[in-house]
Amino acid sequence: MAEEPRFDWSAIFRVVGIIVAGAAAVGFIIPPVATLALGLYNTGIAADNELYQAAYWIVAWGLTIWQGAWMLRRVGDKIIDDMLVMSIIAAPILIVLKMIINLVYASSEIITAIDAGGALLLVAVALVGARINRY
Repeated sequence: MAEEPRFDWSAIFRVVGIIVAGAAAVGFIIPPVATLALGLYNTGIAADNELYQAAYWIVAWGLTIWQGAWMLRRVGDKIIDDMLVMSIIAAPILIVLKMIINLVYASSEIITAIDAGGALLLVAVALVGARINRY
């Protein structure tokens, strides 16, 4: 009998792609929409808003929990290892993406404490998502 690989890389990269794409959509759509809706003179004001910064990470966390349910059906008992690896891959990508978004929308800060905390919490949310979806 062949030994199963430790990680399901296709599932991990699929989940990372969905999380990054969802966060990117929120990250790139909210500042211009908020700028137009609120009549602001540049997108930097909307991009500096703490509610927007939190929304970016809340979407990433929500997608992490949702994709944890899918991954549990796909990988079974290996969910903890795969979700941990997924979060370790996704967190730096999300930070770099947020830095790019902040540069594009002329934010006053490239990275904020909310971004650093959000990336760290992504690992914890992935582990919680792996366990909560198991029951």
